[in-house]
Amino acid sequence: MTAEPAAGQLPRIVRFLGVDDCPDSSCPHCGASGRFILRFQVEDGRTLAAMRGCASLFPVSRIAAEELRLQQKLARYRRNGWGGLSRIDGDALAAIDAFHAGALDERSALARVDAAKAASRWRTRR
Repeated sequence: MTAEPAAGQLPRIVRFLGVDDCPDSSCPHCGASGRFILRFQVEDGRTLAAMRGCASLFPVSRIAAEELRLQQKLARYRRNGWGGLSRIDGDALAAIDAFHAGALDERSALARVDAAKAASRWRTRR
């Protein structure tokens, strides 16, 4: 069981669940007006939501940051009509999904993500 955060300390984000496009809405965290709301899960299992600015105030686990990066890349590719992720990025996202399903430990999942990032960098250097 995780310890309760100290007063004024925000819980750590462990998984990003999605982004909702909500024109003329307000941030569930602070009440500011905006449009895009991130939904995420924190260490104690709660599902919270906040706009990007407020979500950036929360500490984020490395695996959640990588998952968000790949999800945003996939959304950008689909928006531009480019299909899906490359096999390398798809394998990295599959490793993260395996971690969340309990089939892979965090260290192994992040090792696969790092290998995919290195392979992707190497491929684009040519």
